[in-house]
Amino acid sequence: MKRKLSLALAGVMALGLVMTGCGGGTSGSGAGGESPAAESGSGNTESSKSADSGSGTDTAGFMMDVLNADIQTADVQKTSKDYTIPNNIYDRLAEIEVDDKGVSKIVPSLAEDWDISGDGLEYTFHLRRDVKFQNGNDFTAEDVAYTFNRLLTVEGGVNTELLDQVKGAAEVIDGSADTLEGVEVVDDYTVKITLKEPFAAFLSCLTAPGLSIYDSEATEAAGDQFGMDPAVTVGTGPFRFTGWTFNDQLVLERNEDYWRGAPELPGVVIKIIPDTETQTMMFESGELDLLDLDFVTDAADRFLETYPDQIVQGPRVGITYLTMNFNIEPFQDVKVRKAVQMAIDRQAILDALYGGRGQVEHGIYPYGLIGFHEGQTKISYDPEGAKALLSEAGYGSGFQMELAADASASDTVTMALEIIKEQLAAVGIDAQIKNYDESTWLETRKAGELGSFMSTWTADFNDPENFIYTFFGNEEKTRIRSINYPDSAVMSRVSGARGIVNEDERLAEYQELEEKLIHEDAAWVPMYSRMHLWAVSRRVQNFKPVWSGVSDRMYYGVSLSE
Repeated sequence: MKRKLSLALAGVMALGLVMTGCGGGTSGSGAGGESPAAESGSGNTESSKSADSGSGTDTAGFMMDVLNADIQTADVQKTSKDYTIPNNIYDRLAEIEVDDKGVSKIVPSLAEDWDISGDGLEYTFHLRRDVKFQNGNDFTAEDVAYTFNRLLTVEGGVNTELLDQVKGAAEVIDGSADTLEGVEVVDDYTVKITLKEPFAAFLSCLTAPGLSIYDSEATEAAGDQFGMDPAVTVGTGPFRFTGWTFNDQLVLERNEDYWRGAPELPGVVIKIIPDTETQTMMFESGELDLLDLDFVTDAADRFLETYPDQIVQGPRVGITYLTMNFNIEPFQDVKVRKAVQMAIDRQAILDALYGGRGQVEHGIYPYGLIGFHEGQTKISYDPEGAKALLSEAGYGSGFQMELAADASASDTVTMALEIIKEQLAAVGIDAQIKNYDESTWLETRKAGELGSFMSTWTADFNDPENFIYTFFGNEEKTRIRSINYPDSAVMSRVSGARGIVNEDERLAEYQELEEKLIHEDAAWVPMYSRMHLWAVSRRVQNFKPVWSGVSDRMYYGVSLSE
């Protein structure tokens, strides 16, 4: 067993929350979160790494991938994005597995199984005994405890909300405790985690990249070079991080001793190429094996026509929606809100902007999310029905409303708002697009005073709680989204559902709440979810987008043919 290390780290900070995640922060980023632009992020444009750390590895035969910007760090406790390297060099206690129909489920990883107490407070994880870190150290329960404590105390740390529900997390963050009370090392291969209150989505949180498990010895020894110097950045994952030449390339090499079995790929070279036209030319000339079509959106249709058998796609697990502020006339009237739902031809917008690559949504939970319900009530495009409802509500002559536009949003969102404006005009609603600078847009929204706006929420972790609680969990949450949904009884049910231990009962409650919020109360207009498309070279087999539809990759299971 590796030597014991102190779990108390110096420099406890008052860490800010960067995602609406397992602990209920207020703004989204990283693997998920909210984007007024409704577009996938591209990563940072400036890295804090200054040293050249080439691998010296012969990369002949490696798969060639590309990013349009260099990463900040491979330490997931210090970044809420840039997860491609972490996804491949670390493992987590559990993972998300997606079947061929896009259905997601939680599966064991470093924890081979677990027990949950009847009250939903205690999770006992039984760890795999055959796992080694890439430096040869054994993986034990001590590493889990170390990782979780470090997350809450490391200088410059993020993703702390992933452990908000663990007993004692707040005390570690504010410095009144040195170690995390709710994490107990029972023996070398058993760890017990106690929550401060039942939280059924906790297992989903454990699959997040931010809870990747670190080697206590190697990480402590590496200090601030962990995540920055590939030579001292180790995990249990299928690939070793062996090279990083700033603004040029990153190198991953096969971990021959990986506990699931060595990857088929000998390695991956990830080139840093900001210019998307150059990326496109390199793919078409055979210099790249993967190309994220999010970064070459103008060429997506051409790629679909030219390389139809080389396109791989997967759901984004995110929903684009249009809000209606209950505090602004006439949205107090459910007939008006339902009329707006019926007046928007969402399929036409999806077709016009994204070539139909996605699906119209009818609720809160998008396709690909655990708890997605195919049998939910559908919202029909029915402009005549919308006119009739407006007349019944006393607005037969229409009314004026605001469509609030964030100036930092993409051109695609601007076009969507223009189409929505035209469709609302067809039923007598005069929708005026009002432009805000980004900071004013955010401040006005947070104050609960923004008019209707379109945005996208992408899953931070794969659970319906991450969607419904974010927007309708309590009065504050619905206010800061400028929805101002008023039914406190429904919001109490949303909050209470987090603690329902029986999974079938919990998902049934979430489906009933979705029906109430969207179809009875018309609390927002669900728009659509999109598919994430990749072009792959003919020599690539078995590449699959990650479950969340973001641009980070996982290479395990991929192979190359000559």
